[in-house]
Amino acid sequence: MVAGVLAAAVVVSGCESTQDKSARLERAAQAVKAEKGLVVAKDATEITVESSTVLQDPNGAAIVVELKNTSAGALVGLPIATTVEDAAAKPVYTNDTPGLDASLVSVPAIAGGESLVWVNDQVTLAGEGKTVVARVGVGGKPGPATLPAMEITGLKTAPDPGGGGLTVVGSVKNASALAQKRLVVFVVGRKDDKVVSAGRAIVEELAPGKSVNFSAFPIGDPTGAELSASAPPTVTQ
Repeated sequence: MVAGVLAAAVVVSGCESTQDKSARLERAAQAVKAEKGLVVAKDATEITVESSTVLQDPNGAAIVVELKNTSAGALVGLPIATTVEDAAAKPVYTNDTPGLDASLVSVPAIAGGESLVWVNDQVTLAGEGKTVVARVGVGGKPGPATLPAMEITGLKTAPDPGGGGLTVVGSVKNASALAQKRLVVFVVGRKDDKVVSAGRAIVEELAPGKSVNFSAFPIGDPTGAELSASAPPTVTQ
């Protein structure tokens, strides 16, 4: 009789646990439904879009946007909306999908009077892209008088260890007193001032004064291109 009671208790306990789990899953599902993608309703007057490019190769597609901060002060955490259009001006990609990584929908930081080349190399096109429409929205916060400095050295192409194509490698140093998290290194290759390749590398953590090597797997062909890279700080105070 005691064994039967214990068995019943186990069954009831298991049932309650399942109900609790179902409730948690339902709450999570509702949270996902409530999540909204990026919407830029008003452009930031301090930021101008100097140029925009879409690159495509057998490995995927990338968006490259050159921005300039026309104000005197630094801005951080600026939302950026991008749309790739085909030859008929029909959208074949937008970065307004809910749940995208913050680095694909925002500009970490840009100093006053300075330019920054922002790259999204996680682009899936629904057709052949021809042009990019980029908008930087309001919502960025004022940054410090001087942004934490990241120094990039040793930028060059190297054979892809996985075979097939080239990678761009280099080293980034945190020359500031602030530890950085999810630091994004934007890498661009140009020929005759035309963007021909672009990629990114993400450094999860970088302590003050420390350096780390990175590899960026570019979209496009960086062979013979003039390479440049930047790593705007993600932690500014």
